[in-house]
Amino acid sequence: MNDRLHEIIAQCAVIHNTNIQDGIIKDLDEVEDRLNGIDSDVKEHYLTLLMQYYFQQNYRKGLEKLLLQGYKFELRFEDIKEAFLHITKDKECVIEFFEDHVVMLKDVVQDEDLKAMYDFYQSSPLKDRLDESLVFIKKNRYVCAKAHKIQTVYSNFFVNEDLLELLQRDLPYLLK
Repeated sequence: MNDRLHEIIAQCAVIHNTNIQDGIIKDLDEVEDRLNGIDSDVKEHYLTLLMQYYFQQNYRKGLEKLLLQGYKFELRFEDIKEAFLHITKDKECVIEFFEDHVVMLKDVVQDEDLKAMYDFYQSSPLKDRLDESLVFIKKNRYVCAKAHKIQTVYSNFFVNEDLLELLQRDLPYLLK
């Protein structure tokens, strides 16, 4: 099975790069048509990875279609950061769509991710649009705890004072 996993991952990489190069990556129907005739385990793995890609690219329409087909992926803070960095004025944001999952996400939050998001926010003309997603990000206890620990200009931006107070009282070990 271990050898098969490497083969599946390699096939998914080729499929994904081809779909990007051919400009069909956001046409889920075309992508699925091209997957006909491919081993089912490769197809399942690829569509799961595609769902993660759609989340990171903030492509809600494709993400919703895959959700309706029953696909899931393990959301990481890295995915949230990438989705945040791909927010535009035209699209509905996947962070807002996944609201509870973002708030309850348990993951390691990296300093670099917070800094990248802060820099993007500060240089963006879409602050009002970004604020909607920031509400959910700032409600995440791991984001708040990490931001409180590193205490920089960019991290302080992510501290939710009400949540910090609760963490200090109820979950002080997260702040150490």
